[in-house]
Amino acid sequence: MGDASSIPLGVRNFAASFASLRLKGCTVYLQRTFPRILQVQYSTTGAIIGLLMEDEASLIFNGMEARPPVLLLVKGTAKCEIVEQQANLVAFVNFDSVDDRGWPGEDDRAQVIGTDYVRFDALRTMLRDVLMLASHSPDTLAQPNVIESIEESMLQAIDLAVAAASPAPEGKRLGLNHYLALVRKFDEFVAVNAGKTLYSADVARQLGVSVRTLHNAVVAIRGMSMHRYMRLRRLWNVRQQLVRIEPQSIKAVALQNGFWHMGEFTSLYRELFGETPQQTLSAARGLPKCTP
Repeated sequence: MGDASSIPLGVRNFAASFASLRLKGCTVYLQRTFPRILQVQYSTTGAIIGLLMEDEASLIFNGMEARPPVLLLVKGTAKCEIVEQQANLVAFVNFDSVDDRGWPGEDDRAQVIGTDYVRFDALRTMLRDVLMLASHSPDTLAQPNVIESIEESMLQAIDLAVAAASPAPEGKRLGLNHYLALVRKFDEFVAVNAGKTLYSADVARQLGVSVRTLHNAVVAIRGMSMHRYMRLRRLWNVRQQLVRIEPQSIKAVALQNGFWHMGEFTSLYRELFGETPQQTLSAARGLPKCTP
């Protein structure tokens, strides 16, 4: 459905799964995700509808908390910032084309819209039934007009759910759009200066905002403090360097990425990746891991 990259928030008990079902004019996807920061550019010739398949699921979408009953609606191409603090079960339907059905939103835009729980759950149940049918009785889909009937049923269920939609207030959306633009500039700055020690005041000055504004933007869009987010990115930079290149020493890589307290660095690294930096380096070199 587009181009995506993610920063996992942890690797312990890591698991993910994915299924897809191609019908005549749309594709249904089901995905078990993992805790992560996801940057994705959705792209569709028609429209994408996304929904959380479990009541306890939650995520932050472009700075807005999303819990059932909400729908993600994408038309055209739209860049999105998503934070999942937990693993979620998510379903998408990507329609090749959509006639004028009165769905809200503009082209090349993504939005989260709240809806009525009864209609939301009806749509969710229908998608489960469609996937179960394809999984257990695939021959049924080969019967005349079955696929067309399934697609019409899905469209009607979405029509009902969207009819009860209540988009976020315009003022809040405009404020979050400002934060989105700022965080994207922040990410670009961090990427360009990868491997350099960055200080919050210098970064904010380069972006033309206060440290407080930058912090508030990161909290809103990334769901964590600026300090934690920068540390997460630096830890992943260290791991990539240990895996992909032959560093002079682990300490040199840590210092290059702003970690001056080696004991704290090792603890943070082990907490995130479930192993020590030395174990990562040994595995990359094809050496047996040593248990500390």
